[in-house]
Amino acid sequence: MLKYNSEEIFNAERFPEMKGELSSLIQKAENTPRYFKAEIIISYFKSHSIKSEWIRVNPELVTFLLSGNFITRHIESLFDWCRSKPVYLLAYENYIKSLLKQSTD
Repeated sequence: MLKYNSEEIFNAERFPEMKGELSSLIQKAENTPRYFKAEIIISYFKSHSIKSEWIRVNPELVTFLLSGNFITRHIESLFDWCRSKPVYLLAYENYIKSLLKQSTD
């Protein structure tokens, strides 16, 4: 039988500040191209790096992220916290992807 600690399962409701920051970020970035949007946003906040290919394909989004015209303290803190928790990290990344998908549908 699989056992788990419920605190080790990602639940966005436990992080209202992060949700607010992501909502604001997605809203402000809605007019940028969709190309690699999830990958760029996740990579930038997870490791402060963006692949050259993504920069070439979506310079508008990269410029927007580098402008720093938004608050992301909680988004980044959660990435830092779950760095050693791969299942949690994957769930967090999937949550961000789902929000971005919803915003473009």
